[in-house]
Amino acid sequence: MQNISSLTLVLTERCNFSCPYCQQLKGKNTLKIDAIKVFLNFLQPQLEKEVWLGFYGGEPLLAWPLIEKTVAYLRKNRKSKFHFSLTTNGSLLKEGHILFLKENSFKLLMSYDGLAQFRRDKNSVSAVEKALKSLQKLYPQGYAINSVFTPATVSLLADSMTALMKQGHQRLQYTLDLSVPWLANDLLTLANELDRLAEFGSDHFQKNGRRPLLNFNSDAEADSKGVFACFAGRDRLALLPDNTVWGCYLFYDLLGHAAENPDYEKYCFGKLPGFIGAGKKNRTVAANYHDLRQDYFFTAKKNLCSLCPELEYCSICPVVAALATSCLGIIPDWVCRIRQVNDKIHALIARSN
Repeated sequence: MQNISSLTLVLTERCNFSCPYCQQLKGKNTLKIDAIKVFLNFLQPQLEKEVWLGFYGGEPLLAWPLIEKTVAYLRKNRKSKFHFSLTTNGSLLKEGHILFLKENSFKLLMSYDGLAQFRRDKNSVSAVEKALKSLQKLYPQGYAINSVFTPATVSLLADSMTALMKQGHQRLQYTLDLSVPWLANDLLTLANELDRLAEFGSDHFQKNGRRPLLNFNSDAEADSKGVFACFAGRDRLALLPDNTVWGCYLFYDLLGHAAENPDYEKYCFGKLPGFIGAGKKNRTVAANYHDLRQDYFFTAKKNLCSLCPELEYCSICPVVAALATSCLGIIPDWVCRIRQVNDKIHALIARSN
């Protein structure tokens, strides 16, 4: 295991939403501050001088006191410099929360699906939009919006993202739900939506001199070149609400309910007390994560990814893929087709610039 530069605390399994595309385990488990302190204290000798600490859920605002207590503890007791992030659906976000986040320089990721939010949780729309207005007023530089689209909602992608741009939000991104099949008609709709979105984004840049949509950021695209490797379990760890430790919280979403699965033991560091006393086992588990490299992956048609000419421009999270294929390292066919659609749009944007 390398020195740690990124930690995730999944504070609670509880959530006030039931999003159709969410793979997170729902339950009643919630972390205790004592467990968080033990986790952080044990890792202290392995922490880099600067560490990103992310608060996650469930819905982490349902465990807000844990965020306040953890930040206060780290401000007083840690040698490393901590940077904080929070991912939330925003429905419970109040001005008091925002002022705390601003005071402690949090990076906030708001999960809001634009026009598709009505299909996700129609009762939440007004609350989330109110929270977004408060963020624009109190902490405009501190948040980004992530919008998730599925085959059922992809026809709303362009209108959703353009509406958010028109409202003046400065950092936006869309994410596609890859855990379900994207058929030919879905991909055609996606291509049309991205074409419309690219056209609006270009006009927006000409008028305002800003590119709020991070997906179309050419610098980010260039920085992503190279063979993707999952660094979970090596320079990053996650503590889950049931006190298990994983290389990344997504592995818990995939395997946390299936302790009988051989991959559970392969990628779980165990319960917190066992993790602290494990020694050699921790090194073995970390080594298992080391094998999760893009050039070791296969498509569902058994094509080796290392033979693909687009390998250096492709990065697929093995867990996200496994949610669809049920096998780590196997990439669903529609992911490759979505990549081809994205490549065509990015080529169009590059020519327009």
